This record gives sequence, structure tokens and C-alpha cells, in this order.
Amino acid sequence: MRVAAGRLRTCSLVAISLMASVLPALPAAAEPKPTAEQLRKELSRLQKDFDAAAADYNANRVALAAAQQTEKATSARLKTAQGDYEAARGQLVKLVALSYQSPPVSQSVPMGAQEPHSALHAAAILQLQTQNQQAIISRYAAARDVRQRAQEAAAAKTRELRDRGARLRADRQKADRLIARITDRIDRLMVAPGVRRSDGSWAPELPAGADNITPRTRMVRDQVKRRFTLPSIGCYRSLQDGGEHPQGRACDFMITRGGTWPSPAQAAEGAALAAWAIKNASRLGIKYVIYRQRIWQGSSWRTMSDRGGITANHQDHVHISMH
Repeated sequence: MRVAAGRLRTCSLVAISLMASVLPALPAAAEPKPTAEQLRKELSRLQKDFDAAAADYNANRVALAAAQQTEKATSARLKTAQGDYEAARGQLVKLVALSYQSPPVSQSVPMGAQEPHSALHAAAILQLQTQNQQAIISRYAAARDVRQRAQEAAAAKTRELRDRGARLRADRQKADRLIARITDRIDRLMVAPGVRRSDGSWAPELPAGADNITPRTRMVRDQVKRRFTLPSIGCYRSLQDGGEHPQGRACDFMITRGGTWPSPAQAAEGAALAAWAIKNASRLGIKYVIYRQRIWQGSSWRTMSDRGGITANHQDHVHISMH
């Protein structure tokens, strides 16, 4: 049921830093697009909505934790009250059974046959019996009432937890929608460096810098770093490896430490990364994406042949190649 608070803060920082770094690079396009100023205003408004949603989410998380602690205490009181009720009920059951088995003291000896002091003694015993019976009945009634109140309190806390959980899920969904809208606006502002020809193709770039990759590859790598938490990223490799890695035009974005099957959460992270790359492929100059023994190259996924290993089949990482 959870958007992590760290993820919310990260998205907030990403939105602010990317607005500053990529807004001047708004590209021209054939289809109508919002102006940089319009996007700045939209991002500012979305950021305020996002901050409000994050505050509501965190407040509800604190309230839910407090309610859960109270619910535990209420459940403990109900358990104790249930035990007291069962004990008092047992005593009452025994009292009812004895009342059928033994007549009262006043009826065991005819009053006319009793001496005065014996009659007083019998009366005293009868009074004690009556008081004892009343005490048992009172304890039962009190335990019954305490149990009833504990049941009602526990039921109320259960409803409160359910309602708070629903509000927390709603806050998370609202925050997720805002995150998606903010990142979508940011993505629209990004454009890969380099020359794009009139036919839409990209002019080749040469690798440069200490990392020995092209400017387009560097931009994609840096954007992925901002958006996803990954164990490692590997881009340039020596010529003997072949492919785009030696040309500085490809990166492997690891979702595990390498050589191990990803967990469901890691696999989902990889799927989200691949989806992001495909969504922004045209604008960022992405040539193709490989993930989980499938390749996407401009249209749809298609299955690749089995290369005989977890890493070779791209099960533990997402491969992105650039034009």
C-alpha cells in the first residue's frame, strides 16, 4: 500500500533540477506543442499539487501507524475482557446448576422445628448465599458490559484502520498520477544532442570524455540515473565485445547485481525502464531496446533466440542502444 517517502522527495528534486537543466533545449516539432513558458507554469502548478499530495500521504501514514498501535491495545483489552467474561459466565452457570440441586437453607429444615438461635443462623446463611449469588451475577453483568464495550471499541478501530488505509491508498494513487504527469512534462522538454536530418534520422556522433560514450548516450544514461535506482550501469566496453558498446552508443542498465534472476520488484523496475525508453525513443535518439530475451526496434517487441544465460538473454538488465 506504499509510495515510499524517499521516492516522493526524489521526484520533487528531479522535477526542480530538470526544469533548470533542460528547459532551454525545447525542440521544434511538426506537431503543436506547449511553449517552454507554458510548460514552466504547468510544472509549477503540478509541483504544488504534488507537494500537497505528499504532505497528505505522510500525514496519513503517521495517523495510520498511531491507529494501528491503538488497535493493538484495544485488541489486548478485548482479549482480557473476554477472559473475565468467560470466568464470570462459568461461575453463573455453576450457580444455576447448584440452585437446582440444593434447596435453600430456609427450606432444608421446617421453620417450626427450628430453635430461635437455629432460625437466626439459617437466616444468616441464607443472607450470605443471596449476597454471594448477587456478587456472581454482578461480576457476570460487569464482565459482559466490559466485553461489549471492548468489542465496540475494537470494531470502531477496525473501521478507522480500514478508512485510513483507503485514504492512504487514495493519496498514493494521487501522488503517483502527479509524478507521472510531472515526469511526462519533463520528458517533453528533453531532446537529444546532435544533428537530426530532415528525414528524421540522426547523424552519427563520436564518443568523447572520460566515459568514452556519445553525448546522446550520456544524456540517456544520466536521465535513467535520475529516474531509477539501479545497482550499476555499464556503457563502454572494448572492441572485442562487438555491437554498439565499443562505439560508446549503448548502455546496460542492471536491475540485479548480475547473473541472477530478478525478483518481481526488480523485473517490474526493468519493465518500467524499458517502457520509459520506448516512450521517449524518437526524441532521445534511441535505436533499440533489449530486455528479457526480447528486442524493441521502432515498432513492437519480438522474441530473440536463446543465448544460453541470464545475462546473455538480458534477464538481469535492460540494454539501450543509441543512433
